Amino acid sequence: MLWAPPPPQLPPGPPPLAFRSATLDRAAHTIDVELMAAAAVSARVVLARHGVVLGRRSGSMDRGGTVISVRIGPKGIKPLRKGLHVDVSIYWGAGSPLRAHPALKLAPPEDAGPLGA
Repeated sequence: MLWAPPPPQLPPGPPPLAFRSATLDRAAHTIDVELMAAAAVSARVVLARHGVVLGRRSGSMDRGGTVISVRIGPKGIKPLRKGLHVDVSIYWGAGSPLRAHPALKLAPPEDAGPLGA
């Protein structure tokens, strides 16, 4: 036989990233996105609510967990509260981003110290 079909291609493996949580930190004006990585990878995190982009931030990580803090402006952070859902898109080099739609957690309050009272 002169012609043979090409060998079957393996399906792409799972992404080297996994989304864990999104935590609203009002004191720092950020939403902290926690990611788990299976390999060293760079990622860009884009946060949106109802199609309106709240913020974006890039970061690189090694194996294990890491947090990317996305700064949110004053108009964007004002309506946010615990339990609201945000759209998280994580671009890491694949054809389509990794997407999540989590409910926001609230960061524990910082100890203001004796001058904060």
